[in-house]
Amino acid sequence: MRISCAVWVVSALFGPHLIAACPDARALQFFEHRIAFDRALGGDPFKGLSLIHMDVWVHGPITGLYVREELKEFHNPSLRMTYLFGEEGSQGGGTCRVGKDWRQCIEQFAPAENTSDPIITCQTTVDLHAIPAWIPSPNDQRKKQIGRELRSEIEALYQDAEEIVVRDFNLMDNDITIYVKTSDGEYFQGCDFHANIEPHCGWHLFGQAPLSRIRKSIFARPYRLK
Repeated sequence: MRISCAVWVVSALFGPHLIAACPDARALQFFEHRIAFDRALGGDPFKGLSLIHMDVWVHGPITGLYVREELKEFHNPSLRMTYLFGEEGSQGGGTCRVGKDWRQCIEQFAPAENTSDPIITCQTTVDLHAIPAWIPSPNDQRKKQIGRELRSEIEALYQDAEEIVVRDFNLMDNDITIYVKTSDGEYFQGCDFHANIEPHCGWHLFGQAPLSRIRKSIFARPYRLK
């Protein structure tokens, strides 16, 4: 079950005019896909919950989601999570303490937008059990083309790459995990991924994650670029 609403303004000259949808359907699609993606990788910040209730903030192309439920993974009942999505997917987010106004919480993470659109707010409910399992996108011509572009980006970073393997991906994913073999060793790289923007990758490392776990994840569903 998902509850949503749309916001209308009434013009004396032109009649009702839909200025924005709240929540934005595309943003919710990205959000639900992210939940499925996290589950596929063995994580689920909403484990134990059936429904989540969210306050929604929309400003132009950016939608912010503030989850009202306590998330057990934080081990801190005073923290709440926010997510931000734009036309191309994830735009960040973060945590705030319960006492902070939820609008201010979202706005501190929101990117600046050059728009005269008003800020619109509403609420929505997401049925977590209704979210389908994550699957990779079909290996069609578009995915193959993006794969070639990814390979070029990776080769620019690792110019002597002999082998490039990524964990198979969906074009809506916000992250891709990469294995590269070169003449002097093996490397693992993270990619903040956007399918519709070039370059597709914003590079990141993995913190304290053991390389054995990263390797296992990649080669459990390998997609070979080279």
